[in-house]
Amino acid sequence: MPRRHVAFAAPGRRRAALGLALALSIACAAAAGTQAATTRHYRIAAGASLDDALRRLAHRGNIQLLYAPELTAHRRAIALEGDFTAADALARLLQGSGLVAEAVNADTFVLRRAATAPAPAPAAPRTLPAVPLENVPVPLLTVEVTGTHLRRTALETASPLTVIDRRQIEHSGYQTLFELLRAQPGVRVNNAPVALSDNALYQVNGLSGATGAAAVDLHGLGATATLFLVDGQRMAGYGLSQGEFSLVNDLESIPLSLVERVEVLRDGASAIYGSDAMAGVVNIILRKHFEGVALDGNTGISSRGDAAQHRGTASFGTAFGHGGHLVLGADYLDRAPLLGSARRWARNGGDGGDGTYYFDGGQIGYGNTGGGCTRITLDGPCTNTSGPLTTLQTGLDSRSLLAHLDHPLGTLEAYADLRWNMVRQRQQTGPATEQLLIYDPATPQGSRVVNYAFSDVGPIRDATQSRSTQLSVGLRGHPGDWQWDLRLDDQHNAGTDRARGLLRSSVLDQALADGSYRPGGHNDPALLAALSPELLRTGRTSQSGFSLRADGPLAQWRLGEVGLAAGIEGYREQLDDQPDPLLIANDVFQFQPPYVRRGNRWISAAYVEMDMPLAQGFTANVAARADHSGGFGWAFSPRLGLKWDVTDSVSFRGTIARGYRAPTLPELDRPQALLPTGVRVEVPDALLPCVNARPVGSGYSLCTLRLDSVSNPHLQPERSRSLTFGVVLAPTPALGIALDVYQVDRRHEIRALPVSYALDHPDAYPELFRRDAQGALYAFDQQLVNLGKTMVRSFDLDVRYRLDTAHRGSFSFSLGVDWLSRLRRQIEPGALPDVYDGYADQPKATALAGVEWTRGNWVATANLRYTGHYAYRTSANSLLTCPKELRAAGHCSTPAFTLLDLNLDYGGFGHWRIGVNVHNALDHHPRYFGRPSLTYSPSFDDVVGRYFLLSFHYQR
Repeated sequence: MPRRHVAFAAPGRRRAALGLALALSIACAAAAGTQAATTRHYRIAAGASLDDALRRLAHRGNIQLLYAPELTAHRRAIALEGDFTAADALARLLQGSGLVAEAVNADTFVLRRAATAPAPAPAAPRTLPAVPLENVPVPLLTVEVTGTHLRRTALETASPLTVIDRRQIEHSGYQTLFELLRAQPGVRVNNAPVALSDNALYQVNGLSGATGAAAVDLHGLGATATLFLVDGQRMAGYGLSQGEFSLVNDLESIPLSLVERVEVLRDGASAIYGSDAMAGVVNIILRKHFEGVALDGNTGISSRGDAAQHRGTASFGTAFGHGGHLVLGADYLDRAPLLGSARRWARNGGDGGDGTYYFDGGQIGYGNTGGGCTRITLDGPCTNTSGPLTTLQTGLDSRSLLAHLDHPLGTLEAYADLRWNMVRQRQQTGPATEQLLIYDPATPQGSRVVNYAFSDVGPIRDATQSRSTQLSVGLRGHPGDWQWDLRLDDQHNAGTDRARGLLRSSVLDQALADGSYRPGGHNDPALLAALSPELLRTGRTSQSGFSLRADGPLAQWRLGEVGLAAGIEGYREQLDDQPDPLLIANDVFQFQPPYVRRGNRWISAAYVEMDMPLAQGFTANVAARADHSGGFGWAFSPRLGLKWDVTDSVSFRGTIARGYRAPTLPELDRPQALLPTGVRVEVPDALLPCVNARPVGSGYSLCTLRLDSVSNPHLQPERSRSLTFGVVLAPTPALGIALDVYQVDRRHEIRALPVSYALDHPDAYPELFRRDAQGALYAFDQQLVNLGKTMVRSFDLDVRYRLDTAHRGSFSFSLGVDWLSRLRRQIEPGALPDVYDGYADQPKATALAGVEWTRGNWVATANLRYTGHYAYRTSANSLLTCPKELRAAGHCSTPAFTLLDLNLDYGGFGHWRIGVNVHNALDHHPRYFGRPSLTYSPSFDDVVGRYFLLSFHYQR
């Protein structure tokens, strides 16, 4: 399982591994291969910790040192002063320490114990658990770090990181980045690739979402509160916008096989990265430093013989010229779709077409109650036309290319990166349904309503294709102890969504009126084609800009070095989302008709960050950033981080920060018109007269209002305050424990103005009420406003233990737990905050436990993923309560469950390594009581069941 950046070893003088298999890396990447041979003046006082001394030497000599933390814990340095090359200085500093430095290349050294090491010192001090050094990937060059702009030799932030390295990725058996991240504690899914899981909901309100995209967020604060980076660069949004106002980052566009590691910062980081980082940051580091040839492949199938997948990956790296380096990678993944008919628990899902429109929090919502009877003939039996035909897992075809090039230019280094990806997905659900009024003299009313499925039209099918391209070129230099980096970045995403099987209202009305369509009978294929035309939606996003940053030592204090990082950046983002004209005209019915979304703006920023010692064992990190977003002026985001190393076994850390989020490009456009045909709404009598008024008492009357929408030129950014506090313990050499609490308060949230709130406060929004010539209120123009707030608090526990044996290999145990203590939302001023923690898809507890056994060429791992229970309702005060039939069966809460994954690798075949992975080894099947029309949770459940994956790796 992944681990946290918690620095368990000797917290007083520690630099924890950041995605490098628990190995300590002190990294100052040299601009050219001659840096280590340069003679410099070194001055290191005797008695300093060896860890600090090595850090200063690496920083001064612009070299990289790789070693396990336990090698240097509680060792003291000898005095060193004079002019030396980095290699000579390192050799002198290690004299008498029992350690030797082995050169990997001119600028990289690995520390190991000498063959004849002196007897160990008395065991009073406690050290870090032993970590096998062979897990360290070398050579290591420039290292991307999440949560700070300071380089690795100055890194020791107050914010912990969750790091998932390459070794863990390979042993997890996950095939996509989305699957990997959604398994982590505290991570929530906010856009699942399967968009047709709820047949009825998709038909009435599903054609304006980010279909096919896979997105997650931190702390349950939504897609716009978590920032995604690729190699430290902001990731452009998916080509198709999500719902009414959001853009999401599609994780399917990043091939997991070409990812070196993933770093998750669970702390507000707007002072470092700007907008969208209120809840945290996910940084995806791609594989760029590799020499040789590597081939990877796997093939998998479920225990039921379906859901097959095949993957092939090729990587090539070589040095060229005078210090140049080239890396190429290609990846292909093919995955078969899985339908509900293949799983017994899913065959009855999606039955019934009854739905309810309701106000929840003052806003209109839709809930499919699942209580209807669907027929494929007017007099036939009730038939489940949805569950067996609905996709549980999309069919996927993914192709990716990756290229990296770097080469010295004198004392500088030029580099370029190219990433290209194309993903095709296909999915389906049951046929479209409509409620038909049938003349029937046998009934008391003389007619009856039939929920009729147009099975002759066929299932509703959806096919998406997304293409993403990123090109970066840059130049960097290393003047003295400083380094600077200038980068130009250009990203483009294009998406298409083709849907068939939905009904065109004008054709259906005419065909039923003239009798050309006969329900349950034989119908003309030409009529069926006209009744269900292909709907095409296209979307494009782009993000192009530059960044310039520099970092290095600002001053040398008595207590240590003061590090400084500063930079500027700017980028232009664009959006063009074009729904099908039939959808815009609402000729294919949608409760919220899609509309054309376009946007274009420039965002610029400047930031500064300092890392400084304040006292012995007490350091501070101070950061501030100013962002200017087109049309909204400046936003200032400060951050303070503190770390106190009380003893070699106890550390405290914490941060306090302010954050912001600029309105997205869809939010800058007018919001979707809600219900142009009108709804019945309770209106204060003070606003009368109105259309079709009927008194209901207590100063209110029911009126028919048309709810249109307009843009809001006064929309402002959201704001947040975040606070973290944590303690790190190393009670024994083999045990490390970290406990952190996170709290984020977000205010001035951007949301659609609640209709009920506007009606009760008409003086605040007089321009939004429309009256006819007689003065009767007939319409209300809804708009986006800064209203409401959210507070989230969670506790994260991380425990690691390592056991080394003489004859049975080594064992590593890990446990990560996220406890969602509070998730409260206040929709409008004056209202009581509503409780969301423990309700729909927001379990209070999620956890991931793992054990790894290593012996010789064998590696075996087991991971347990736990998801806690959660209630049916979306919140404590939701109007959509648990249906009586579920309540009678005691099914108003989805029970907790655990998934077990197993992996076994063997690497005793020279250049080859083979492995077998068993996902969901206990074959757990979903039990979900969150929506009557669904039998599983797209956020948490495994829909495939027990799954076997065979893999191989070849490298030379």
